[in-house]
Amino acid sequence: MKKFVAFALAMTFALMLLVGCGGTPTSSAVPVGGSEGTDTPAEPLGTVRYAMHPGSSATGPGFLMQELNLDDKYNFIGEMTVTTGPNVYAALAAGDLDIGYLGNGMGWHYFEDDAKIAVITIDNLTNDDRLIVRTTSDIGANEPMEGLYEKLPGKTIACDLTTTPGTFLKSLVNAMNKDRDDADKIWYEDVEGAYPLKGSPDKEIIILNTTNANVTASMQDTAIDGAICFGNVRAALERDTENFNTAATTFTHLADTVTPSTWAVNKDFASAHPELVQAFTNALVEAMDFRADESNWEQCVEMAIPFDQLSAEDYDRDAAYWPSKEDLRSYWETDDSIGFTYLEQIRNSHMGSNGLDAATAPAAKDIILVDFIRNATQN
Repeated sequence: MKKFVAFALAMTFALMLLVGCGGTPTSSAVPVGGSEGTDTPAEPLGTVRYAMHPGSSATGPGFLMQELNLDDKYNFIGEMTVTTGPNVYAALAAGDLDIGYLGNGMGWHYFEDDAKIAVITIDNLTNDDRLIVRTTSDIGANEPMEGLYEKLPGKTIACDLTTTPGTFLKSLVNAMNKDRDDADKIWYEDVEGAYPLKGSPDKEIIILNTTNANVTASMQDTAIDGAICFGNVRAALERDTENFNTAATTFTHLADTVTPSTWAVNKDFASAHPELVQAFTNALVEAMDFRADESNWEQCVEMAIPFDQLSAEDYDRDAAYWPSKEDLRSYWETDDSIGFTYLEQIRNSHMGSNGLDAATAPAAKDIILVDFIRNATQN
């Protein structure tokens, strides 16, 4: 495994620095359009400081691109850091990262006034966030929406309201409340007060706002009825079929509002280094195409295990739809292709929260630097 170069962020948060074995990444590839057969390695285009999330290496193109030497192929040096979504955004906004992976929980930052980041591509259509409940609960596996409406009020649900589980909860509550009078709507205390507006006490879902990493410990308390969680935590609870059922997923309950994870770029970096961002996007797309091929899944997991210090069962291809290069081409080939619909769904999932106003927030088409992904998927 190649050594992953990390850097110290000029922020107050702590990063998880993960180091593999082997030599420092170097670039010996001939640049695209260069001359083959030369004895002198081409000068690298530059360095990209980028970040991905913990425990996601088997499905993370940022990790796979280095394992497959795609940074060499496209003639740049990648410095990869592993940290959480809020930390990725904070570093991107500060200019301490150039590019980073973001789930929809951080997607509202694309629509802020004077946003510091833009989308370079969708990564996947996530099905990772799920509502998991105890088998002793009156809420069953794949509970119908009407059943959730009747049974969730009064239950205590653990989730992180500031990341993707919070977005999932909001979308699920919206779906349960659709076409209902305000007096009949389910609500819960969110980080800004209440969502929807505080209503009848017997319609409240009780929220234990905790990080995803703490959900496992929280579920040891039988007073916690369920959790909305993702990643290894979600996978571990789902494997414990004696104690837990999966009551709702994005694909089973929220298919009309499915939102993607994205790769974000610092706008100033993209403006100053377009050739470098293009090279990174090219490598990213090739890694995503490799990941999309189911026959490569075992190899992806084998590469990821020693890096993440996890086991094979911790990785789940069903956590998302993993687009191929051809999928990505179709997402962005015209100005009304489905990729823009997915971005619009990110936008819709955040309006009314975090101070965002649909009348003033940027349009979905304006938050993506679409030429990078179009160039990367041309051939």
